[in-house]
Amino acid sequence: MKTTNRILQLSCFILSGMAFLNLSCQAQDLKKQNLEIFQIVWETVNDHFYDPDFGGVDWKEQYEKYKPLVASCQSNDSLYWHLNKMVFELNVSHLGVVPPEEVNDVGDPQLFFDGTLGMDIRILNDKVVITRIESGSSAEKAGLKAGAALLEIDGITIDSIIKKRKSFPTPPFNDRNLRSLITQKIMESLYGEPGTAVGLKYVDLNGIQKEVKLTMQERSFPKAFFMPGLPEIYASVKRQVFENQIAYVKFDVFHPVLLDTLVSIVRETRELPAMIIDLRGNPGGDFNTRRTLASQFVSQRTLFWKYRSRTELREVYLDPPDIPFEGKLVILVDELSASSSEEFSGGLQAIGRAIIVGQQTPGKVLTMEVVPLPNGAIMIYPNQQTMTAKGEILEGRGVVPDIEVALEPHFLSNGIDSQLEKAIEFLKE
Repeated sequence: MKTTNRILQLSCFILSGMAFLNLSCQAQDLKKQNLEIFQIVWETVNDHFYDPDFGGVDWKEQYEKYKPLVASCQSNDSLYWHLNKMVFELNVSHLGVVPPEEVNDVGDPQLFFDGTLGMDIRILNDKVVITRIESGSSAEKAGLKAGAALLEIDGITIDSIIKKRKSFPTPPFNDRNLRSLITQKIMESLYGEPGTAVGLKYVDLNGIQKEVKLTMQERSFPKAFFMPGLPEIYASVKRQVFENQIAYVKFDVFHPVLLDTLVSIVRETRELPAMIIDLRGNPGGDFNTRRTLASQFVSQRTLFWKYRSRTELREVYLDPPDIPFEGKLVILVDELSASSSEEFSGGLQAIGRAIIVGQQTPGKVLTMEVVPLPNGAIMIYPNQQTMTAKGEILEGRGVVPDIEVALEPHFLSNGIDSQLEKAIEFLKE
């Protein structure tokens, strides 16, 4: 009997030892992979970041600081938290590590998700306000109106979403970008899989709280490939002519698939005395698209941008078309107009070709590259810094409007877009 007990004890000891060894091996493998990813991220910045001085940050010191932290990570959440904490020390946009499960959702929800409730939002007077209701959408059918303020989404309060997003902001660290990040986070709940039900609690302009259940509707236009390493995105153009004299065009993103349409619109309306290009909510996009579109508004070869990389300062010129648009030009921007939108609007403002109306942009104005990581994650990093023809650096600063005007909930409830109205008023004057 004693012999049997000893055998059982020995067996349990051996099994426990094997389990321990298995866990130990798994831990060693995890540590090895984490350090491999850490090394790629650190070296990518060290070798290719546009600023050899790293904005005054001691990059070698960050290596010593974060390597042991990454080596001790026991979860993926901890790994990505430390990696991003390290690169965010540089306080620049277009820089971060995206986990594998979030790669297909990276970026702005209005571009990537298949389903929509048909509304847009902005933070106005510290409230999350509906600024637009799409015709025929689930939101319109449910009776939602522009000007209403959201309180909850699927039982989760707007205040709690804001608090959580504020707990780990991403660069550049300024109020405009923070509002943009919060807005995008809330919008993730307004886009998703078609057929998904979403419950909203809101307060209307009369101060009455209401609840409604909406269903995600499939987008009415197809996706298009954008760039390697990122999923396909939705891109559309809207056009209009006000009072037979002011052309108006709004588009979701600077995407090559839209370029021919945008150039055609400019050419078809070049006899008109004025044009408004609405970049509010446009997060940026393709280099050639923004340059070719900007070229439609100059009558001679014009220096437009300067790009500073680790090794050179490169100048970019606009080459005019045979017949350019020579009328007045106003560009609408807000805190969600980023990257290419800022390059486009800030560049045309700097050469005196456009008047900017709206609100100051977030200052996310760098060009980026995408690097795949061994575990399926991706790293995004900036390889060039943009300067206007006047030498202005827009990163962190953003584009400052010539005419600053905010949206107002009480105007929105009456169908009045105060920023657009101001642009029209300026052009008519």
